[in-house]
Amino acid sequence: MSDRDDAADPAESAPSGDAVGPVEDRREEWEGPVPIPRGANEAFWEATLEGRLVLQRCECGNAQLYPRAVCTDCGAIDPPFEPSEGLGTVYTYTVCHVPGEPGFGDRTPYAVATVELAEGPRLLALLDCDPDEVAVGTPVEARFWRVSDDAALPVFVPQ
Repeated sequence: MSDRDDAADPAESAPSGDAVGPVEDRREEWEGPVPIPRGANEAFWEATLEGRLVLQRCECGNAQLYPRAVCTDCGAIDPPFEPSEGLGTVYTYTVCHVPGEPGFGDRTPYAVATVELAEGPRLLALLDCDPDEVAVGTPVEARFWRVSDDAALPVFVPQ
């Protein structure tokens, strides 16, 4: 999806609310990929810096994550953001024994999961736990690793 210069101002569209999880500063040690906030995803990454997970919910009822400039169900422009509880379950996962990115060598083995949020959408995220603690259906909650001045990665831990 292309970026939109005329997308809503992230400060205006990002919901306010209580923090979902703590933000741990990992900027010094993080060697993995770093998100680049721009266009439709700016409000999402801005919220992560505050320890909040947000998703888009269109007037048609569709909930979506990762953010897009249009609703994936009805095509409405700039679906608004709403807070997520940051709670979900492991829908599926894999344990990586060979690092998929250069900065992940010291982390092996590590688990990456598709987390189904309580609100419905699924997202791919690192699990911050021993891979032996993970199973399909494991309840998880969001935490955040600040990896740049502009973004914190949502990671999940077992509840």
